[in-house]
Amino acid sequence: MEIKNVVVAGAGVLGSQIAFQMARCGYQVKIWNRHIDRAEKRLAAIKAPFMKEMQATADDYQAACDNITSISNDLAATVADADLVIESVSESVEIKKAFYSELCPLLPEKTIITSNSSTFVPSELVAFTDRPAKFAHLHFANHIWKHNVAEIVGSPKTAAAVIDDLVAFARSIKMVPVVLKKEQHGYIMNALLVPLLMQRWRYGLMALPTPIRLIRIG
Repeated sequence: MEIKNVVVAGAGVLGSQIAFQMARCGYQVKIWNRHIDRAEKRLAAIKAPFMKEMQATADDYQAACDNITSISNDLAATVADADLVIESVSESVEIKKAFYSELCPLLPEKTIITSNSSTFVPSELVAFTDRPAKFAHLHFANHIWKHNVAEIVGSPKTAAAVIDDLVAFARSIKMVPVVLKKEQHGYIMNALLVPLLMQRWRYGLMALPTPIRLIRIG
């Protein structure tokens, strides 16, 4: 399936960056967030680091933002014609379960659902959806425009064609797709990064960032 209409659900730090990167690459993007003002502030906060790290101009930033066609807390209207929904809500199984229960009845049959979760694997979330063959994880790194790796992993129920669609989509937004054949907490990036940071913390070389404490390895 060709992915055209994309929705990011949850405009936190990563969600807002994912939406921005897709818009930067020419997609017409819709954002759903319960608090519209927070989503707008997070998009605004992208401007300075994006311009600095990519040697971009204010016009480059604005051109991407112009492709974000709506920021809304009306979920039904936002996802009505979605080909792909990228879920980036809070890292709580209860919150994700409630969100999928609200989301799935509103979706067209065609829609692929992905999660950007850093702490869960697909088999822990897929039961909350109504389309196991069209559910996978599509995981991005912070400062997505610079650290442009997209980790893709499905559950045992994910259709192979869906993985292929996500690989093609990742390339279309200037990502390097990395497909995991087996579920792994921490994927590849965090599975390598977290032990390194833990060792640096153990020897007093750095403070341990709070989010690291939330990532499970193994």
